[in-house]
Amino acid sequence: MPAALSALRTGLATQLQTLTGIRIYELIPDTPYTPCAVISLDRVGYDSTMARGSDMFEFTVTVVVGRADDRSAQVKLETYLAGTGAQSLKTSVEADPTLGGVALNTRVSEARSIRTVERSDGLTFLECDFSVTVYA
Repeated sequence: MPAALSALRTGLATQLQTLTGIRIYELIPDTPYTPCAVISLDRVGYDSTMARGSDMFEFTVTVVVGRADDRSAQVKLETYLAGTGAQSLKTSVEADPTLGGVALNTRVSEARSIRTVERSDGLTFLECDFSVTVYA
């Protein structure tokens, strides 16, 4: 039977907490404090295996590192983008592909949309989206 969405979010957040120096938001916050990772659900694909055996959940983890004009923010983002290493988002999430036993498999497939975003207060931040697929 497929896992509850809340359990998958929590499992994903737990894996992300292995990254040092970053706040993890399981739900989209009103005012995120950087650096942070925000988990959001993009899509649910039902019946990945027959007879309601599993579903596919596509999450986006948006990492916001800091002010776009801050060189240290750019360097920090590069550490999360790395395919391996202690600060690699991919390594962190895939270290336990079962997300604490609530998923069948988890994969970080890409980092995309590296961009600057201007907030309503006029500050510009650097962020990136990571695609995470969970089968549960």
